[in-house]
Parts: sequence; structure tokens; C-alpha cells
Amino acid sequence: MKNILVPVDLSSFSNEVINHAIALAQDLNGKLTLLHVVSLDIGFIIGDMGYHYLPELEETTLHEDAKALKQLELKVREMGVEVASLVKQGIPVDTILEEAETMQADLIAIGSKGHGTLYEAFVGSVCRDVIKNAEIPIYVIPHQKKRK
Repeated sequence: MKNILVPVDLSSFSNEVINHAIALAQDLNGKLTLLHVVSLDIGFIIGDMGYHYLPELEETTLHEDAKALKQLELKVREMGVEVASLVKQGIPVDTILEEAETMQADLIAIGSKGHGTLYEAFVGSVCRDVIKNAEIPIYVIPHQKKRK
């Protein structure tokens, strides 16, 4: 059985990524692990006096993200594919690569939103950095932009 790690950001594009991952898992008799990485600074806000840490904000966000991820897990399970899900806090690229190693993933199926070169130069791309640093095969699902 192939272990396939599927990082998702819980955007609407995540459904597209998961649909491709389901098909891939069915073809390879694979198991999916859905991974959502939450930023380390999720509980911080900027106020008049600088940064404030609100643990209840962090807890609420983590709880809501885990709930949304469970819904995606249910969708995969209904398609007859074995699945697990994880919500972790960290730096997305590092966390994805660490989890791939920990779970001994055979493959990472990741979405690429296809931002322009200028955006990637200033902001970066999780997909690009995972491809650059991974030691296992990567299956990239491009975002299907709607044609005008």
C-alpha cells in the first residue's frame, strides 16, 4: 500500500486537490493522510500596545480547522479510500517534509495555485519549496483557473 501525504490549506481549492488524491489512491491502492498546517502566530493580534497573545483565539482556530479537516476526511472515506488527518502548527514547508518523513510517505500530492512569478518572488510558494526540498516523488495538482 502506498502512503500518500496530502497537504491542504482548507481553501476551496483543497477539494480539487483531494479529488485528484482520491483518484491517485484508488489507482495505487494507497492510503491518504490529509495534513493541514496552521501558522505558529495564529493566536497573536496587533493592538495599540503591540502584539498580544490570545490563547483562546489559537484554540478556536485549531478546533475549527480540525473540524473542517474531519469533513474532508469523511469525504475521502466515503469514496472507499483509507484516510487519516492531522492538524499541526508550524512552518508549512518544514512541517510537510517532516510529516512525510515521519509517516514514511511514498508520495506527496500537493496543490499549486499558480500565482505569478512576481508573487512567488515576494511571498514564495509552499509547493515550489516542497518540490525543491523533498526526497520523495511529488504529484502536483495545478489549480484550474476559470476561463473567461
